[in-house]
Parts: sequence; structure tokens; C-alpha cells
Amino acid sequence: MQWKRGTAVLWWLAVAVVVTVGALLPLLWDHTGADLKVYRLGGWTMLTDPPALYDARLPHIAMPFTYPVFGALVMIPFAVLTWPLAYAASIVASGVALTAIWRLCLRSFTAKPHPPVLVMLVAASLLLEPVRETLSYGQINLILCAVILYDLLDGKHRHRGLWIGIAAGIKLTPLVFLGLLLVTRQRRALANAAATFLGTVVLGFLVAPGTALHYWTHLLGETTRIGGLAYAGNQSWNGFLIRRSGDLAGGGPAWLVLVVLTTGAGLWLSRMLWLRGQRLAAASVCGLISLFCSPVSWSHHWVWTLPCGIALARVLDGRARIVVASAWYAAFVVAPIWWPPRSNNRELGWSFGQQVAGNAYLWLTLAGALVLAAGCRHRTRLKVGNYHERIS
Repeated sequence: MQWKRGTAVLWWLAVAVVVTVGALLPLLWDHTGADLKVYRLGGWTMLTDPPALYDARLPHIAMPFTYPVFGALVMIPFAVLTWPLAYAASIVASGVALTAIWRLCLRSFTAKPHPPVLVMLVAASLLLEPVRETLSYGQINLILCAVILYDLLDGKHRHRGLWIGIAAGIKLTPLVFLGLLLVTRQRRALANAAATFLGTVVLGFLVAPGTALHYWTHLLGETTRIGGLAYAGNQSWNGFLIRRSGDLAGGGPAWLVLVVLTTGAGLWLSRMLWLRGQRLAAASVCGLISLFCSPVSWSHHWVWTLPCGIALARVLDGRARIVVASAWYAAFVVAPIWWPPRSNNRELGWSFGQQVAGNAYLWLTLAGALVLAAGCRHRTRLKVGNYHERIS
């Protein structure tokens, strides 16, 4: 009887959270599927005029399609739907992906999360700035995060690496996960991922050879097609260096040095975490590497902070677990990056304090990586100490 009463209380709490989030979310949601409209443009152009894929524009949106040809092929189902159905399908797909992310993350604590608890967590996480922006723009970040986590964390699935290769074929930044497979010596998964990615490239050449050749030889390095690099929403090393130096051309040699150092240190930390059983933390760190090192990492790309928060809780104990995880998620709800003046290159005149707030995602995740490293070493020492006590 007490168990049933406790379950009923949890369900009522879940309903309260859902209602509260439902009331708050419309106040924070104002982009009306702009990126999904560009995705649909890419899919429709592949059906009607493939050579025009990277030149086509919508009347009121200047952004062109920027993904590989395979990415445009994946968007064809959204293109053939009416706009209301396409936007609804995007939100539903992202909601399913968000639920899958939480289920995969919570497995590090419990084999099967309690349904009302899962509902509360999924609903509350809609307020995280990267999540709500992904839904608002109609982006695919949550879907890519979910399939990558499934590929890395679900040991029962036979063709590990396949989904990483598909994700990289759609959007190139998941290629960093091949580095994780390499440093952890997961040879079969690495071969599957590499072969699948190459298959997506070949498919692009088969369907639209001239368009694919133009993308891989000319457009791949043109970051100016993606938007204003100095904008506060670009939370990457490149964006930070542009805002700090005032050079709109990009971070230059300093950026390349930071990319090399971040990739090396990040993969080292990912390998250490993976080999010590902290696989969710390893995957999260690898996802953060892609965000730091990409020339452009818009704030809605930062959905990897969601699994990273669970990973932080996983390596800590007691009160520290609750305090750190709560502070982590709270920071991504309030999103300090939007506090300083922004747009029209006003970011170039930021003061020191505004630089701290305006690049907050970078500083928060650097601190998170240090906590993961320290927490993992601490837990390993505890295990070794307990083992010696048992055998002495």
C-alpha cells in the first residue's frame, strides 16, 4: 500500500512538472523552426534540382544548406510533408530522442528508471537552453546525440559503430567519436563506423556527383556560410578567440593550437574514463570535444551537456553529487551566454566580465571535465583501497 501511495505521489509530481514546463516553454520558444525550413529546402532541392543544393535560398531566410549531400537525402521525408506535419514530426522525433538519452544515461545508476521519475526528468530538461533551442529551431541535435549514445553504451547491439558513421555522414562533427573508438581499441566498432561514413560519402557522389564534389573540395572549409562567427551563440574556441581578438576572419593559428590540445587532452580523458568503467562520461567528453573544436558550435549544439550532467553525478558521492548536478543543469537553464550585449558584432566590445559570462559554456564544461577526471581517479583509489582492505 505504501509503495502504491509513493508511486501516486511521484505521478502527481510528474504532472505538476509537465504543466509548469508547458507554461514556461512558450515564453522561451521563438524561432519557429528556422533550421528545419532549411533542412526541408535541402531535401526538396535533392528531389527537384540537386546541382542547386548549396545555392538555393528561402525568401526570408538567408542561410543555405550546409550539410553533406547525404544529410540532404535524409531530410527528404521532412520535405514532402506539409510544414505543420514536418514541424510536429521534428518535435516528436526530438522528444523520443530526449527520452532515449535519459534512459541510456540513467542506466549508469539503475537498470530501469521509475516511469514518473523519467517523465519529470524529460519534461524538466526541456528548459535547458540547448534542448529548448534545438526544439525551437527544428534542429537534429538530440536525435544525433541519442543514436551516438546508443551506439556507444548499448553493448547488446550487434553492429556497434554503424550509427556513429550515419551521424557523421549527416553532420561531420560526430567523426570525433571515431577517435574514441580508436583510443579505446574498439576495432570492430571503428571499422563499422568508418565504413558506414564512407558509404554515406559514396552515396552522395552516386546521387549527385558534381554537387558532392563541390561540397568536399570547396564548401567544406567555408565557415562564413554558417553565420556570423562572432555571435554569442557560437560557443566554440573559434568563437571565443574571435570575440577576444576582434578578428572576424577566425581564430587563426591560436585556434589550431587549441584544437590540437583539446583533442589530445579530451581523447586521453575519454580513454581513461572508458577504461575505468565511466563510459557515459567518456562519451560526454568526446561530444564536448566536437563542440570546442568545431569552427562553429551554436548553443543548440550543446545538448551533450545533458549526459555530461549525469556523468558528473555518477563520479561524485553524497551531497556533492546533488549540488554539482543541480548547479550544472541550472547554469544551462539560465544560459549566461545571452546576458551580455549581442548581435551586430557588439560581442567584439565585451568587457572582461562580459567575456566570462558570454563564453560561459566553455568555462563550465572545462570545469566539468576537471571534475570528471578528479572524481574518476578518486573512485578508482577508493576501489583499490577497499580491495586491499578485503585481502589484508
